[in-house]
Amino acid sequence: MIDKDSRYAKCLRYRDSNGDSLGMRFPIDTSPRFDDRFHTVTEGDRLDLLAHRYLGEPKLWWIICDYNDIFFPLELTPGTVLRIPSMDHVSMHILD
Repeated sequence: MIDKDSRYAKCLRYRDSNGDSLGMRFPIDTSPRFDDRFHTVTEGDRLDLLAHRYLGEPKLWWIICDYNDIFFPLELTPGTVLRIPSMDHVSMHILD
């Protein structure tokens, strides 16, 4: 079961001849917006904690990854500035 907040909620899903699920997640619009917020990474920051702080839900960490082209979520470098969308934008345009 895929939760409505999952990054796979809007992906194209189908089953192959073996019954295995396959899918493709479409990229989200990460164009800069006036209401984006910025966070400078400090030692001990984690994406799930930042997602909870800025988006109100730790399982939305993948949105911060998409907005910042992060491919290894466990390797945040202190001093890196992350762009984070507003909670309103996320709820109205990404999770709608």
